[in-house]
Amino acid sequence: MSYSAGGVRTTTAPIVFLHGWGISAEPYQEILSLLARDQFVIAPDLPSFARSSYPDLIPDYQTYAKFLLEFLKTLNFPKVHLIGHSLGGGIASVMAASAPEQVQSLTLVDSTGIPIGSVPEVLLRRAIEMPLQLSLPKLKLQLVDIPQAFLPNLLFNTQNVIQALLLSLEGDLRSWLPLIQAPCLLLWSQKDLTTPMNTAEEFARLIPQAKLVAVEEGYHEWNLLYPE
Repeated sequence: MSYSAGGVRTTTAPIVFLHGWGISAEPYQEILSLLARDQFVIAPDLPSFARSSYPDLIPDYQTYAKFLLEFLKTLNFPKVHLIGHSLGGGIASVMAASAPEQVQSLTLVDSTGIPIGSVPEVLLRRAIEMPLQLSLPKLKLQLVDIPQAFLPNLLFNTQNVIQALLLSLEGDLRSWLPLIQAPCLLLWSQKDLTTPMNTAEEFARLIPQAKLVAVEEGYHEWNLLYPE
């Protein structure tokens, strides 16, 4: 497992940040730097992605969660605050549900985990959404940094990139969500076409201690474009 870590070491539990589908922790550096002003932050590359090499297929959210929980055990962090974006949110949800004693709080940002449609349906929505995002800030991040993280994964980790895509579209965590005991913040863009607001509302209904905050800033990657 490859990870970056830094920030202010305090007596409180550290933040663990899990990135979204197809990329790595690298495009989130501005978010991580802001969080690290006040907290200690750990940002792993998900198993098999980027520098966290793994040769086998990872079939489901539960397997990702087991890897990450073992990773935290190895680093000797008995309690953490989890933040997950997109695919990382689905993984964080299973971690919180299966190891409630380890997760002090949970933040899900435009998370996967509730089926969002077939591949053609979601590809069509993404084909609409991604050009719209080009009107927003940080064009270098959108046109250079994110593709630089994505393309090596697609070329050299093809089976898990495809499997994780199918998992993001079809993986159903609705039976897991009521098991989450940690306070949960749901952060969502009102304009998200990939995991739309009705998905957020279902998360809020199923997670016992969930608070939903919707933002006007645009689309599925809004947190990367508006890190403040």
